[in-house]
Amino acid sequence: MDKIARSLIDFSAKVLYIVMTKHVSHDRAFQAALREYRKAARYVPLKVLYRVSHDIVSDYYLLRYAEQKIYGSRGSARRMAKLWLLLRGLESEHLVQHIESVERLRRRLVKSLPRRIENVEELVEGIEDTVERLSVVYSFPRWFVEVFLEVLGRNETEKLLAALNEEKWWIRVNTLKADVDSVAERLLDKGVVVRRDPDLPYMLEVVDFNEPLHHLEEMWRGEIVFQDKASALVVEALHPEPGDTILDLAAAPGIKDALIMQLTENRARIIAVDVSWERLKRTKRLLRLYGVDTSRVEIIHADSRSLELRIKPDKIILDAPCTSSGAMGKDPAIKMHLEDLAWVRRFPALQREMLKKALTYKSSYIVYAVCSVLPFEGEEHVSSMLGELEPLDPEIPGSPGYKPYNFRERIRRLFPHIHGTQGFFIAGLRPV
Repeated sequence: MDKIARSLIDFSAKVLYIVMTKHVSHDRAFQAALREYRKAARYVPLKVLYRVSHDIVSDYYLLRYAEQKIYGSRGSARRMAKLWLLLRGLESEHLVQHIESVERLRRRLVKSLPRRIENVEELVEGIEDTVERLSVVYSFPRWFVEVFLEVLGRNETEKLLAALNEEKWWIRVNTLKADVDSVAERLLDKGVVVRRDPDLPYMLEVVDFNEPLHHLEEMWRGEIVFQDKASALVVEALHPEPGDTILDLAAAPGIKDALIMQLTENRARIIAVDVSWERLKRTKRLLRLYGVDTSRVEIIHADSRSLELRIKPDKIILDAPCTSSGAMGKDPAIKMHLEDLAWVRRFPALQREMLKKALTYKSSYIVYAVCSVLPFEGEEHVSSMLGELEPLDPEIPGSPGYKPYNFRERIRRLFPHIHGTQGFFIAGLRPV
């Protein structure tokens, strides 16, 4: 095996192993693998190592099926990395410069297989069960596919699963520090092609880019923020106005609070609560970087479920902790975490507790949101609490909620295959 192929396999297998055993994001696993296998970058560019390891993590369930089909058992992360190069290597745009090494590896691997399968089409041939076929082709856990077949049907489910596998970038121009037109022009000069969003004038959809976006100096100066449009719509649903006192029950890292202050020209007041002190320290740094008047932001380190306030906020925003199933294009490790049903089940209980706490403040308006496409993190909460709250139309772009909820027209869902955003549930609520 040549050094290029070995580097691709060893490095990607290490990333996959770290995600499997440490329950971390792909990016954290990549950085950890880089510390141990830095020499891999001598033979394969870092950008290629990143993209290939990203795609291998994304294809975890497909590779699990391939192992069982070819070997009849589960093996190591290294074997899964080899199988990915066999099944996907020739079609990967990231490996065009290394195609000879990949082809040599594939030829050797095919000879050693107990069952000869050389591509995904051959792998899935003969799968008649709809759930299993979609689970393998798009690489998602079986239970996840079943949820959407029930609420969306097959055609729409396929579109959603395909879009969840795609990475999409949005840029918010921080108008507290920069002008949208000038930023767009500067980005174009740097090879970042953007499109102005028709709904939110400060949002730019990234169409194409040459260099890593996080190298942009505009980010380090706080002139732009990498924030998905769906995330920005959570704040838009709050309709913040100058003079509002807004309670944020899950504030860190402060991206949405910064947008609140941007939209009110630093004239709102925010009570920012989060259970993590480390994340709150980052929140303070980011708010200063983004030109927020921090004298109008009170930061509280607390579990919002037990928080007691003497004042009644005008509005409450709760972008609750969730599975982040709407953000799998950015972090494919989320797909692997969904295999841990105990981890998945902890979120609805936590969300319900936080939402019930928000209702106790008797504020006129609450925005509840999750970066999730799963109905039990969105519609199910509203449905089970209709005696305590009333859903209100948040008056933002998006689609209605899932059927058969009778309030679906009064809430919003953002879908990657429809809106080009992450998957989000957004509801405007009023205590009854």
